[in-house]
Amino acid sequence: MENIKKQAYYKVIEYISEEVEKGAISKGDRVPSERDMIEILGIGRNSIREALKILDILGVVERRQGDGTYIKESFDKWFSKPMSVAIMLSETNKKEIFEFRNMIEVEIASLAAERITDEEINELTECYDEMIKIEDQEVITEYDLKFHSILAKASKNIIIINSYNAMDYMLDLFIYDVRVEAFNNEGLELAARVHDDLYKAVVRRDTVAAAEAMKEHMKVVRKYYH
Repeated sequence: MENIKKQAYYKVIEYISEEVEKGAISKGDRVPSERDMIEILGIGRNSIREALKILDILGVVERRQGDGTYIKESFDKWFSKPMSVAIMLSETNKKEIFEFRNMIEVEIASLAAERITDEEINELTECYDEMIKIEDQEVITEYDLKFHSILAKASKNIIIINSYNAMDYMLDLFIYDVRVEAFNNEGLELAARVHDDLYKAVVRRDTVAAAEAMKEHMKVVRKYYH
């Protein structure tokens, strides 16, 4: 009975996926009603509701009370929560976290320098200016995280953005002690020093210099991963 139920709500997910793939449904569109899907797929209302609930949790659709279910307009946070939980439940260690960061951050810097908008440059500048004048370690950390998040958003690569968002919470947990040790050893001006060349390269849209600056940034970070 349980397998039959699973097969039923899989049909709903597959149906919506196929409709999106062939262009019948796109971002912001209302998906067929429960009644329509009962007729189209020949399955029960409970299975349809369960499938839509799963897609809602995953961030693919949003359910509007009294108005139906819609494909989301934005996918910046798509799958981030489930992916983050899955990563935290796995046997992930700091070395693996660093390897991921080292790989993705350099590409983010290069893409951000190429694709960043004037509005995002203003946002990055405001964040950078605050970060370099703050003397509270915890507040600096918050601006540091925001700085890198702005760069990820500026990459305009939805897979990179989603991966980065999914890692956000866990990165914060895993690297807190890394940041503390780095600041204790190198001083609070560390944040300004490792971000200065990176900030300037991105603002002048120099993709090569941005990638090199991020590599240098990650070299400093590497010293405090044990």
